[in-house]
Amino acid sequence: MYQKGEINLIIPHRKHFLLRSIRLQSDIAQGKKSTKPTLKLSNANSKSSGFKDIKRLFVLSKPESKYIGLALLLILISSSVSMAVPSVIGKLLDLASESDGEDEEGSKSNKLYGLTKKQFFTALGAVFIIGAVANASRIIILKVTGERLVARLRTRTMKAALDQDATFLDTNRVGDLISRLSSDASIVAKSVTQNVSDGTRAIIQGSVGFGMMSFLSWKLTCVMMILAPPLGAMALIYGRKIRNLSRQLQTSVGGLTKVAEEQLNATRTIQAYGGEKNEVRRYAKEVRNVFHIGLKEAVTSGLFFGSTGLVGNTAMLSLLLVGTSMIQSGSMTVGELSSFMMYAVYTGSSLFGLSSFYSELMKGAGAAARVFELNDRKPLIRPTIGKDPVSLAQKPIVFKNVSFTYPTRPKHQIFKDLNITIKPGEHVCAVGPSGSGKSTIASLLLRYYDVNSGSIEFGDEDIRNFNLRKYRRLIGYVQQEPLLFNGTILDNILYCIPPEIAEQDDRIRRAIGKANCTKFLANFPDGLQTMVGARGAQLSGGQKQRIALA
Repeated sequence: MYQKGEINLIIPHRKHFLLRSIRLQSDIAQGKKSTKPTLKLSNANSKSSGFKDIKRLFVLSKPESKYIGLALLLILISSSVSMAVPSVIGKLLDLASESDGEDEEGSKSNKLYGLTKKQFFTALGAVFIIGAVANASRIIILKVTGERLVARLRTRTMKAALDQDATFLDTNRVGDLISRLSSDASIVAKSVTQNVSDGTRAIIQGSVGFGMMSFLSWKLTCVMMILAPPLGAMALIYGRKIRNLSRQLQTSVGGLTKVAEEQLNATRTIQAYGGEKNEVRRYAKEVRNVFHIGLKEAVTSGLFFGSTGLVGNTAMLSLLLVGTSMIQSGSMTVGELSSFMMYAVYTGSSLFGLSSFYSELMKGAGAAARVFELNDRKPLIRPTIGKDPVSLAQKPIVFKNVSFTYPTRPKHQIFKDLNITIKPGEHVCAVGPSGSGKSTIASLLLRYYDVNSGSIEFGDEDIRNFNLRKYRRLIGYVQQEPLLFNGTILDNILYCIPPEIAEQDDRIRRAIGKANCTKFLANFPDGLQTMVGARGAQLSGGQKQRIALA
């Protein structure tokens, strides 16, 4: 059963009016459930393959692979310098403990790696400078590379968002999309630049440290490695947990951004109705959601790093106990134990670094899943597929047996078997009660949505056969609530106008005159160069309408 409403299309043709009464179906239709695919982006609890997203992260960074490779080479240099320090300190301690011999023997023992002390410390200073330059260069390269990656990722994501159909925009919150463009993109870029750098450094230091520990004392090395499996298990559990929390956090931040954007855009309305307290409470609720997820992440991180710190300290104590007994037995010198302990610290810190690397990589995977989900989504209406309509002039518009329901309200039928023919030169006014489908006619004509059945034709050609972007360029459209972009009045009048037309001043003047903008523009000191403000806030509603008409 349908409740029927009526729209009158008043069509002035030449010097007389043609009045056509077209019966449109509105309100609730009882029928089958919608078979449309899921339109909403996945929520914070969506399960996805972290390692699949990680693989895509590295594919994404392929254009920057040369710079990342150079940064990794510089990390190798700086890490080699750092890992030479424990060995040097051990040699110096052994040299000091053996300095009670004869003068001649002392002069021989005072040589380090075949060099005198002066030569040795000069060379050591030069090596440290090389390490510092390599480290500084690595940071600069990765910072620049990260910014390039963020810029490319944000551009791709914005392009994907602008290519989406109206159904997608009806279903998904703008704040969530902004979050994916901003914070998620930054996290992804950090994961494949700075985080990979830190992980590589940890791997190099851990490998070299383990090798030097094994060279100095395999017995102490075995004591150290007993604690590696529990650390690895804790890191794996923590990484999975932190990935899910990161995704939840980014989703909550998106909701917070959406509320903030809505409230700031409607500040005057809120103030007019005295709704400040209600809106503050609403915003505070979203803030608490973000806080609670951040608290979970903080507790999880605290437990993990506290536990791993305890394991590390236990390992150091065990090494000292075994090492001192080996010194007493004469199987190890003080310098060797000192070097071993320093290598153990480097190796332990590298294990912590690897666990942090894994957790940050999982954060990146969570953010990447949200970004890639938007990038991968194919719009229901493809904007660049179809033929060029070339021209729509002198072609009738025909709505033929059109039935339509909005995808977000599949049980609420707007049109059923709607038929309209608008001939060239006719002017049509749709008249009817609110919600009867007047605005929907324009939305369907611009193909924001596809009809459920029937067709909309220009001439004898279904508009679904046209390249959507080229088709829309041939249509002039002014919304009920015109939105102006932050810029000058002239910028808004010439929005998306081809350069060859924009350069014709006489055509601009004619458009301004026909839209009746001349009078109020004369009152502005800057004329066409007057800034309209965000969303045209500096102009009245009527002025915005006339600029949109021009």
